Amino acid sequence: MSDSQGSPGNFNFGIRRLVLVDSAGFCYVEIPVDNHGLILGPGNLGKSSLLNSLRLFLLPENNFKNSRKKFAFRNASAGSFYSNEESYQHYFPSQFSFLIMEAENPAGVHCQILYRDSASQLSYGRAFVPVGYDQLRPLFWNGNDEDGIGQAVPELTFSRVSETLKKHSKETRLVNDPAKLKQMLYSSELMNADAVRYSVLPLGESDERRVQSLRTLILLLFEMKADDQAMSNAVASIIEADKKFADDAFDFNIDEFLNRHDQLKQLQTQLTAIEKERPRFEKLYRDYQSYQTLLRSQPDFAAFRGGVSNALQDIGSRRKTAVEAFNEQNETLRHVVQTLKGLEQEDHGLKKIIKSADQRIKRADQNQKDGDLLVSHYGEMTLQEIEDIQKEELDSKKGHLAALKSAAQAEIRLEQIQKKKLELERKLESLKDRESKQHWQLQNQLDEAAAAPLRAVDLRLVMASPGQDLDADSKAAIEAFARLFVPTGKGFDWFDAEYLAQPARQTDFAEQRRHIEGELHGLERERAELAYTANQEHDRPRLIERTEKEIRAIEKDLETLQRYPAATTTLRDATEEKQAAEEQLAKLEEQARLEQEKQDAVQQKAAKARAEKERIEERERELAGLSRSVGTVEHRLPHLKTVEAEQPLDIEQVSVAAFDDLQTQLDDLEERRRSILDHLRQFVYLDIHEDTEGELQKDSPASSVIRETFKSLSDLFAGMAERWNVLEQQVGIHNETVASYRQALKSNHEHIARFEAQLNRELEGVRINDLAEIRVDIHTDPKFRNLVEEANNIDPYGNQLQSDAFYDRLRVFVADFFGEGGSKRLTMDKVITGISYRTRKENAASLDKKGQSTSTTALINLELVYRLLKRVLYPGVQLSFPMVLDELASVDISQMPSLLERLRKQGFNLFSAATHSASAEVIYLIGRHLEVGQMRTARPYSPQRTLVFWGGAEGFTNGESLSQWADQTQNSLLEPADE
Repeated sequence: MSDSQGSPGNFNFGIRRLVLVDSAGFCYVEIPVDNHGLILGPGNLGKSSLLNSLRLFLLPENNFKNSRKKFAFRNASAGSFYSNEESYQHYFPSQFSFLIMEAENPAGVHCQILYRDSASQLSYGRAFVPVGYDQLRPLFWNGNDEDGIGQAVPELTFSRVSETLKKHSKETRLVNDPAKLKQMLYSSELMNADAVRYSVLPLGESDERRVQSLRTLILLLFEMKADDQAMSNAVASIIEADKKFADDAFDFNIDEFLNRHDQLKQLQTQLTAIEKERPRFEKLYRDYQSYQTLLRSQPDFAAFRGGVSNALQDIGSRRKTAVEAFNEQNETLRHVVQTLKGLEQEDHGLKKIIKSADQRIKRADQNQKDGDLLVSHYGEMTLQEIEDIQKEELDSKKGHLAALKSAAQAEIRLEQIQKKKLELERKLESLKDRESKQHWQLQNQLDEAAAAPLRAVDLRLVMASPGQDLDADSKAAIEAFARLFVPTGKGFDWFDAEYLAQPARQTDFAEQRRHIEGELHGLERERAELAYTANQEHDRPRLIERTEKEIRAIEKDLETLQRYPAATTTLRDATEEKQAAEEQLAKLEEQARLEQEKQDAVQQKAAKARAEKERIEERERELAGLSRSVGTVEHRLPHLKTVEAEQPLDIEQVSVAAFDDLQTQLDDLEERRRSILDHLRQFVYLDIHEDTEGELQKDSPASSVIRETFKSLSDLFAGMAERWNVLEQQVGIHNETVASYRQALKSNHEHIARFEAQLNRELEGVRINDLAEIRVDIHTDPKFRNLVEEANNIDPYGNQLQSDAFYDRLRVFVADFFGEGGSKRLTMDKVITGISYRTRKENAASLDKKGQSTSTTALINLELVYRLLKRVLYPGVQLSFPMVLDELASVDISQMPSLLERLRKQGFNLFSAATHSASAEVIYLIGRHLEVGQMRTARPYSPQRTLVFWGGAEGFTNGESLSQWADQTQNSLLEPADE
């Protein structure tokens, strides 16, 4: 940033144009900001919102959360700040809302485009494209309508915009990450076009301190009538950023400093209290040595206790083994006897199985012979056909029997015989017909693959004859049906039904004919017999008896048929069962012989086991008595229960004499133990040793507790010299901290003074309105100044803590400076409490502290911000930046030309908003004005926002080139608009 425009080596960074689409109360507004300008329009139109939107482009943010701190959008009428949601909905009320800034830098012209981001609440996205806005305008506004005002672009979406931007340039970037935005917006790599392509405010250094300082100054640029606190915060931020190293930042954590002193003070008091008790420890030490000598009796007791326990366990185990051996022999003997008995029972059972199998074999063999004989009478007929014939014969015999017993039934039966004869005669004719057609039976016309499943379902299906050759459709249908059956090992599956395969065979028509003729003959015989018995009553009983025998014979044949299919399987299974039982019986008889020999051997071992058992039981009773004696001692001295032995006493050495000697030693030890416990508990009472678990307060603390406590006290007193040395070193380190804090307080106090003097040197010769001289005063908190003086009066070099008075005064400072609660960190923004100006008018002899008017103060603030901004930006940078000044009307009209010239040299373009009541002279001096409230479109993006302004500003020129002025084709369209 430079005071002189156009000087060699300058790098120009400027904002050229600002465009809002369906935003801030406007449908479409396009404002040039590369020269001074005045925005004219009715009140509450949203004129200030136009330029305030620049904050969104210049700050590296991506949402409106905590917008008061980020953007500080102020509601002037309410005297407060707009909320997050109010700010967001003001600038991004719809999906058509876009904000565009056209800027230039050494890399060329670019546009930055903000759009509503629906991905998260209160968010907006950002796009960068290296082209001028004139190429992008058709994306956002159609200015080719008849009246020249323009209308909304119906296809406006961010998706369409982003696609077009990428077509314009491969350097188009969509960036939302704040860290990346800082890098792009504030880059100062002026020799690298890619790095600086989208930079608007190049920082001298890219550290976070410079970024935060720039943030503060950007917000001040939009509010030059900022209060004293805002200016002081900005100065504090710049002072910190002005330091050479980030580690030089002023951040004094007083709480931590005081707490460290308290810790060292407490440690010193603790060490003094311990040293006072050294004589007591020396007496304890002597007592403990005597105690250690007697302490051996405890593990000896534990070893004896373990020996008794092991001896009891051993003798119990031996007794158990002896009893088990004795019981085992008896049990084995009993088991052998039971086994022999069980073998006899099993032998009997196997013989019964063999006998039963013989009986089943005999019955199955007879059933098979009877069945074979019966079936042989029926030739090739199936069992089912034979059964059907038998059942039909049975029904006929039963009918005949009923007719013999009743004259009425006889008449009925004669009618049935007549009907049956007619039926059989028809069957005989049908049989002859079928015999003549047997050549066309289906099994002769179908392949085996089609005939086999039909035969498995019902043999009659393939025996049927259509009397002619099958036509192609019928044959195809039958074969398709047959293919639905799935072949298996045993037959065919019809879905979840199973059919067994049947062998192919030819129909025996001669046999069937003989059978029908036989039935006819039988019917004729039965008819003649019924007619005969009607006249010969004396023969009726004989005929009845004969018929009943015939019925029983048929029923027997039916039973034979039922048993016949299973006879073969039963015969095989019974034979196998008999053979297996016979083999098992042979093995069983061998096993019984061996068990008998075993019984004789076991009886001899049982006598030896009894004698061993009785000897061991006597030793066990002796050991049980010693165990009771050990328990009595543990009841009297409970702490012995927790004592453990390195190794239990050998079980052979466990005796009553050994126990008596051990008990005497334990009594002597207990007396010494009570004396030592008194000493240890006193150390606990004095807080020299911490008994956190309360073990020492128990009636009988464990020896390990006494040992560990004594060791802890020994280590404590042995290490006292080292602890005093460590404390002395820590005090020295703390005092070095005191020295560094004292130096920090002093150096920061001096740094503030130097910064103030440097600013005032830069303000020499600056004139504002009627002020010939301006001086800046940076005010620091008086309590801070007193703290600096207090720190200068101490000597921090030494190994002794500073006096309590010094820390007491520091605590008083903390209470006065920070109040109750909150952080106690002393930082630059807390030290600098305000900024004030001293001024001198042209003919005055001295500087005056009296406050100036709001407009004058704003102009002084502007001058100060300019100086501060130079410290933050890259050297040699020249800005062309819009400057918002609300109090324009209060500026002395005579000072306006010099003010405008100063702003131009400093890189600022004055922009102010005013109603139509602004004077013509002010409008003339500024040179350009923009009437933003007089045009509305009939086709807006949203009905709530119809105001339109674009095409350039109006203004005056004194012989300058007119090329800088935009197209004025809209001027004739300006008409007053109702607000």
